[in-house]
Amino acid sequence: MKNGKPIYLLLIANAISGVSQGITMLAVPWYFAGIIHREDLFGIIYFAVTFISLFWGVYAGTLIDRHDRKKIFLILNVVGFTVLAGLSTYGFIYKELPWYLVASAFGMTALIYNIHFPNLYAYAQEITPKEEYSRITSLLEIQGQISFTLAGGIGAILLNGFEGAQFAGWGMGFLKDVRIAPLTIYEIFSIDAATYVAAFIMIYFIKAMPVSEKKVDTSKLRERLTTGINFLRNDKVVFRFGNLTLLVFLTVILFGTYVGPIFVDKFLNASGNVYALSEMFFSAGALLAGFLTSMVIKENNNLKGLIILCAVSGCMYLTMLTGKSTMLFLLVNFVIGICNSGVRILRITYLFHHIPNHVLGRVSSIFFVTNVAFRLILIGLFTAPFFHTADMIFIPVVILAGICFVGSFWLLKDYSKLLKQPASA
Repeated sequence: MKNGKPIYLLLIANAISGVSQGITMLAVPWYFAGIIHREDLFGIIYFAVTFISLFWGVYAGTLIDRHDRKKIFLILNVVGFTVLAGLSTYGFIYKELPWYLVASAFGMTALIYNIHFPNLYAYAQEITPKEEYSRITSLLEIQGQISFTLAGGIGAILLNGFEGAQFAGWGMGFLKDVRIAPLTIYEIFSIDAATYVAAFIMIYFIKAMPVSEKKVDTSKLRERLTTGINFLRNDKVVFRFGNLTLLVFLTVILFGTYVGPIFVDKFLNASGNVYALSEMFFSAGALLAGFLTSMVIKENNNLKGLIILCAVSGCMYLTMLTGKSTMLFLLVNFVIGICNSGVRILRITYLFHHIPNHVLGRVSSIFFVTNVAFRLILIGLFTAPFFHTADMIFIPVVILAGICFVGSFWLLKDYSKLLKQPASA
């Protein structure tokens, strides 16, 4: 593979930073829901962070297409380390960390996340030959989903501790002697900070040449934004595709960061260990999809695969409600992990083939902003205390299922048009 070594360095660096992002983005919600039992407060925080992301996401896209993407990665890791190291230091000095400082770590990580992934995909497309697009998207998904979701599970375990004896009766007797003492949230942040340092070092040594000449847009901010908007205005089919194929991801983000912790606590009446294991099962599904998607679903069947995976995701959310079985919950998360990972691989491969690299950052940011707008509406709805009970938490889950079905139906409706889309230059 051309640029093989730089690509693998990028993958390793992304896996390392994904650990930090995953621990923070999934341990903090459980901290509010399962440790201090302030899910209502976290709902407000999550809404505020998402609202800010709505504007930040648009600007982030212009940065990605204007500046050196490697330098953007380096700056993000410096920022992440500085904030988390500072919060951790405060915690070690005062032996506590107020909720608003814990929330600030979540907010900072969310904003980094919002520019990290569009930048990652744009940089990967920039240095990858077209014939390797399917392979690189599979590799990105394998390490990205695993590091993020597995790290989230680890984060929940570190907050609650782990008693393996609780799971010996599930045929997991090998865990019965495993015990992990819980860590404070600021101790977890110190681990996160260290991963940013490691990622910085890996990215610093990346040396890669673009596979084609990069077109840098040096125009003013407003003009750069208009370029991305006009591209999608002239290609409404790709606009719909980009947004519809993000709907499964939308449900995964909402469930993993907000609905899931409440569902585990209220509906299943289970501990953070179950939440942690669900993230691990999710990551196992993502791993399987990463290895098999490009082999089982060939590029000429990408669209059929997307339609099926979106529909299956919706079915899994409904299956989750059929019983208060922890094992059922874990298996459902495994299948959703397969579906989400498969959708992301097929989606990015299609977009790589149909969107030029010099506008990918801005176009991706528009998809992101649309997704965030939907997320804001749903967060605003789900933060209502009405849904935070064992009897009513099923409603958000049904809504998430419906979103997946809408995505599947509309992709089916656009199927013939998507097949006729011309490839990018």
